[in-house]
Amino acid sequence: MVKLMATKRTISKESHGHLREGIKQKADAAEKLAGEIKGAKVLALVDLRHLPDRILQKTKKQLRGKAKFVIAKNTVLKRAIEKSGKGKKIAELLTSPSSLVLTDMTPYELFKFFKHNKQKVAAKPGQVAPFDIIVHEGETDLPPGPALSELKTAGIQAQVKAGKIVIAKDSTVAKSGAKISGMIAKALQKLGVLPFETGVSMLAADEKGDFYMAEVLNIDEAQLSGDLKAALADAMNLSINASYPTDANITILLSSAYRQADSLAKNGGLYSEVSMESLLATAIRQANGLPATVIPPSGNTAVESGSPENKGS
Repeated sequence: MVKLMATKRTISKESHGHLREGIKQKADAAEKLAGEIKGAKVLALVDLRHLPDRILQKTKKQLRGKAKFVIAKNTVLKRAIEKSGKGKKIAELLTSPSSLVLTDMTPYELFKFFKHNKQKVAAKPGQVAPFDIIVHEGETDLPPGPALSELKTAGIQAQVKAGKIVIAKDSTVAKSGAKISGMIAKALQKLGVLPFETGVSMLAADEKGDFYMAEVLNIDEAQLSGDLKAALADAMNLSINASYPTDANITILLSSAYRQADSLAKNGGLYSEVSMESLLATAIRQANGLPATVIPPSGNTAVESGSPENKGS
C-alpha cells in the first residue's frame, strides 16, 4: 500500500512536470511569435477550413521568401498577438482553424495573390451549389454505355450521336443553394466539369494599425480603372467650365482665354501688339473692296472713275 502511494506521488510529480514544461513551451512559442509579428509590416489572417493540405503547401512554396505562414492553436496565436501590441481585431476573428501570415506585401497584393491562385475542383456529394450548375450543350469524349444512363439519371439531357455521347441541350443539374447528390457529383466528374474553386481565403489584414476586411480588398481592377477615368474626365470638365485653374487644365484655360481675347480685340477694333497685324490686314482688305474714287479740286464733287462723266472728259 505504501509502495502504491509512493508510485502515485511519483506519477503525479511527473505529470505536473510535463504540464509545466508544456505551458512553458507554449509561452516561449507565443513570445517568439510576438516578436515576429512586431517585425512584420502586415499581419494577415487566412481560413484553413476545407482547405486541402496540398494546396496550402503549394501556396506556402509559392510565397517562400515573401510571406510566412504561422499555424498553431488559436490560444497561442491570440496570446502572441496580444503580446505584440498590434492586430487586436485580427485576434477577435480567431474563432476557427486559421493561420497567421506575416509579410511585407501590402494587404491588397496578398489578397490579389490568393484570389488569382485558386484552383478548379470537382463537386463532392453534400456540397451546396453556390450558383446554378449547368452542363452545356455539346459533344463529349464518352463512348455509349453505362455512362449514358448515369448522365440521364443526373438530369442531363444526353444522347448518342455518331458513336459518342453528346449533350443535346443545356441542362441545369443543381440550382443555387441546393445540395449536390452523389449521382450528380459522379456525372459531373465523368464530364470533367469542375464547378467549385478552392484556395487560400484571406479573412482580414492589419497594416501598421490600419485594418482591412476581405470585402474591402476584393477590388475589380477593370471597373476601378473605368471609374477613375470617368471621375477624372468629370473633374476636368468641371474645372474648365468653372475656370478653376489647376496643373492639369492650365494649358487649356490659357489657350481658351487667348482665343477669346483675340476675338474680342478683332471684333472691337482694339489695337495691341498682338491684334495690330490682323486689324491692319482686315483694313487693307476692306479698302481694296471699296470702289475707286477721284478727288477733285476743293469745292467740286468727287467723280467715280469709270463714270460716264469721266469717260467724256
